[in-house]
Amino acid sequence: MIEYSTSLIAGRSIIRENKGNILPTFAYSVLDNYITGEIVIDECSALIGTSAGIYVVVGNEKNDKFLDLLMDKFKSRKIANQRFTLFSSSLNWDNRIKKLFGAELKQLQRYSFKFNEDNFSKLSKTNLPDNFQLNITNKEAIHENINFNISYIIKYWGTVENFMTKGFGFSVTQNNVHAGECVSIFSSLGFAEIDIVTNDYFRGRGLAQCTSEAFILECLNRKLTPKWDCDIHNLASINLARKLSFANPEKYSVFVRK
Repeated sequence: MIEYSTSLIAGRSIIRENKGNILPTFAYSVLDNYITGEIVIDECSALIGTSAGIYVVVGNEKNDKFLDLLMDKFKSRKIANQRFTLFSSSLNWDNRIKKLFGAELKQLQRYSFKFNEDNFSKLSKTNLPDNFQLNITNKEAIHENINFNISYIIKYWGTVENFMTKGFGFSVTQNNVHAGECVSIFSSLGFAEIDIVTNDYFRGRGLAQCTSEAFILECLNRKLTPKWDCDIHNLASINLARKLSFANPEKYSVFVRK
């Protein structure tokens, strides 16, 4: 691994050279120094990862020296029983990862949607049902949230203070009961990716759409592009994304430890 500040420059350079590849929001979060992470560089390839154990590979997949570094990273985390989730940035990387790791990793597929701001601006926004309130996530709310609680915030953002400075979220409540929540699981200088959950008891009332619209409007207010990714089999998420003017999904792979 090379010195971190130099890695930032080299990492951005490799990304610019591979513009056609899919790059998850967390990679930009690390590159923009929004969250603590690491960048492993070897010539023309890069591994960008978060402290939570989520990584993405980008660059030349034929770089054998880099593949050795990638395997070393996997082995060290496996020995420590730590999470190792690897995002692939291209079909070529899919094939290389499968050949390198074999049965060690399981391949999953996800969609990355593109946001159409013009279409979103024409939508009639959803009104909350009576007796429901939309709340901005603050320090007090984090203590009360069911899904996006302190452990979640620390896992992905490092500290509550870092999230409050660089991230944001919303919740919907009824009589102080949390009916739905959403937060920026990752943010950067240019993007914010949504993570959203609705309480099973309150499903079917349009709450997910309300919180998502609030999230998107906050993104636009901050001059950020909202990002929506989900599993290719998550039909509820896919349908909601389309309602909110996310379209043209690109499929990509994620590899997880078995």
